Amino acid sequence: MKWHFLPAGEAFASYKERWDAINAGHGGHVLLDSLFVEGLLRHFGSDGVLLAILGDPAHAMAFVAMKSRGVWETYQPSQAPLGLALCQPGAEAEGAISSLLRALPGYALQFSVLHQDPDYLGFGFRENAAKVQRLDYIRTARIVLDGSFDAYWQSREGRLRKNNDRLRRRMAEKGLTPEFVTIREAAGIGQAIREYGRLESKGWKAQEGTAVSEANSQGHFYRGLLEGFCARGEGAIYQLRVNGQVIASDICICRKDMLVLLKTAYDEEWSVYSPGFLLREDVMRQLYSEGNVRCYEFYGPLMDYQLLWTSDVRTLFHLTCYRYGWLQPVKNVAERLRGRI
Repeated sequence: MKWHFLPAGEAFASYKERWDAINAGHGGHVLLDSLFVEGLLRHFGSDGVLLAILGDPAHAMAFVAMKSRGVWETYQPSQAPLGLALCQPGAEAEGAISSLLRALPGYALQFSVLHQDPDYLGFGFRENAAKVQRLDYIRTARIVLDGSFDAYWQSREGRLRKNNDRLRRRMAEKGLTPEFVTIREAAGIGQAIREYGRLESKGWKAQEGTAVSEANSQGHFYRGLLEGFCARGEGAIYQLRVNGQVIASDICICRKDMLVLLKTAYDEEWSVYSPGFLLREDVMRQLYSEGNVRCYEFYGPLMDYQLLWTSDVRTLFHLTCYRYGWLQPVKNVAERLRGRI
């Protein structure tokens, strides 16, 4: 079997069913669903992104882009928590990735499969495989839902529970009425994304130019994404409102028993009430009550505040395959020398 390469933005529509079939063999991770991938390509892709396909029908597929001369990696926009590479279950993934490296346009010396989750590998490797280097990427947290909400809540640090209770009492004393709202219908997503963008526009992301708004690519991406997943019953936007005003919001997608937090924001003018913490308590209470979700994934760099909610942490990693065995030690020496300089 040989690899062939097509412009990803144009070609993926013809191959998305096969992509989803391979993903289904690994459990159908929601972050690797074709709807998610299509949105990434539409709003953040470029002509340099290629869809690599092995065999017909495809035994393996990957979205790849050249990082620098001779260096390639999986296409990895910041909105994608996981690397976009899949190999059919039971196939020899290590050989497939090695052959991909040699088939890439030009003369590739290394190829990296980025953002790999040890619990949901779609393109696995043997540990200590020849010409392959594993590099830890980030630690990330998740909440495993087991038992009842009351038991979970009592297992959390006392300062979290007491602080949330104190804040709710303070709001009541001020005549403020918090309301927890869940939006799951596609028709309500447009307004929910506008409200989310309003929250980010008041914070540090607006100053850095990375805030979501209904007029920018991020806003279009998340609106289309949530409308599509909500139409399938796999999306939700959670809001905390006070007297009708949204002061915190979470954007999530869900499949089977896993819910993934994609984006979270709160109104900094209400920071004295820690609205993000109050919202997360309401979300967790509802998830326990509904009984469908067993895993709440943060899928981002571990933050100190997340350890108030869970102690379940694992490490995502990158895998780099080298064309020649001597390249890895040479690269390691060069990086150490740069560090000393």
